[in-house]
Amino acid sequence: MAKNEPIKQHYIPRSYLKNFGVEAKKGNYLVDAYRLEDDLLLEKISTKSICFKKNLYTIPNAEVDRKYDLEHHYAEHVDSEFPKIYRLLVDESVKILTPEQKKQVLYVCLSLYFRTPRFLNHQNAFTDQILDRMLLYADENGEVKFTFEEERHEFNIKDIDKVRQEFKERNRIKFLVQHLEKWKEFVDSKYDCTINVHRINDKDAPLITCDNPVSIRGIKSTRFEGLFNPDSVITLPLDTQYYLEIFPNSIADGQTIIHRMVHDRDYVFTTNAIIQSNAEKLIIGKPGTIEKHFEIQSSYEESENGEQFVEKAKFKLEELQKFHQICEKTGLTSTETIGQLKKMLNHKYFKDEDQLIKMKRLLIATGHWK
Repeated sequence: MAKNEPIKQHYIPRSYLKNFGVEAKKGNYLVDAYRLEDDLLLEKISTKSICFKKNLYTIPNAEVDRKYDLEHHYAEHVDSEFPKIYRLLVDESVKILTPEQKKQVLYVCLSLYFRTPRFLNHQNAFTDQILDRMLLYADENGEVKFTFEEERHEFNIKDIDKVRQEFKERNRIKFLVQHLEKWKEFVDSKYDCTINVHRINDKDAPLITCDNPVSIRGIKSTRFEGLFNPDSVITLPLDTQYYLEIFPNSIADGQTIIHRMVHDRDYVFTTNAIIQSNAEKLIIGKPGTIEKHFEIQSSYEESENGEQFVEKAKFKLEELQKFHQICEKTGLTSTETIGQLKKMLNHKYFKDEDQLIKMKRLLIATGHWK
C-alpha cells in the first residue's frame, strides 16, 4: 500500500486527542480510555489506536489518485489546523479574533461533530432492523421483495450478508455527501454566535473528553432539540482545563470577542457528566483523570454533597438572574446594579468568581464603585 493511501482514518483527530494525553516517544501521545460497553479502563494507550474507522472517508469508484481526497482534506484543513485554533482559544491574552479566525474556529471545531460515524452507525442499525424484519416475509423459495426509500429490493435470504454490506456501503456514501453539506451550512448559520472559553481553576478536577466530544443541546432543556434550533448551546472540551462554549443564535452578539470565564469543581462535575452521556463507546482522558472523574461523580452522589451542590447552583443562578435583570433595567453603573454585585461578592459562593471580580475592578477604575 502506498504511503498516500490512508486506510486507517481518524474521525477524532489525534491533534485534538493529544491535549488529553501525555507525550511518549517520537511524538506519540498516550491517553486513558474507558470502554463503556464492558466497563474496562484501558490505561496509557496510543491516540493512534482509538477513534478511527477503516475507509470511513474513502470515496468509492473514484480514480486511484482521488479516492482519498476527503481524508486528505481533513488532514490538511482540520487536523493540521486544530493546534493553531487550540492555541488561540486557550491563550488568555487573546481577547478578539479576526472574522477569518472566528470562521476557522467554527469550521475546525464543529467538524468534530459532523465527521464522526455516529449518524452512520445509527443508520446502519436502522437498515439492519429493516432487513431483519423483511426476512420474516420471505416466500417459500427464500425470495425477499420490498420497497425502501422509494427503491425496489429483491434478494434471496442466502445472500443476506452481501445485501447487508451493500446497504452499509450505500449508507456510507450518503454519509459522505450529507455530512459535508450539513457541516458547511451549520458553520455559516453559527457565524454570529458568541464564543466563550471557560477555564477550570481546580487542578484536582480535570476535564475529560470522548469519541463524540461536541455536544449540542437546548440551553434550558439540556437535551438535543434539533441541529438548527436557535436555542442550542454547543460545547467542546479543549483540554483538561479549558472548555469551549458557543452560545445560542437566539442570544448571539455577532462579535469576534472571546468571553473568558473561570469555573470550579461544580462546573467540572456537570460538564464531565455531559461528556460521558455524549460518548458513543469511549470516555477519554489524560492518564489518571478518568478515575478522578468517577471519584468526583461519586462524591456528588452522596446525599449531603448532592444537596449542597443543588443548593449552591440554585442560589447562584437566582442571584445572577437578578443581577442581569437589574443591569438591563437600570444599567451597569447604577446604584442598584452595584449593590447586587456587592451582595454577590460578599457571599461565599461568589467570592472567587473571576468575572465578577473583573467587573468590580472595571467599576472602580471608572469611578463608579463607592
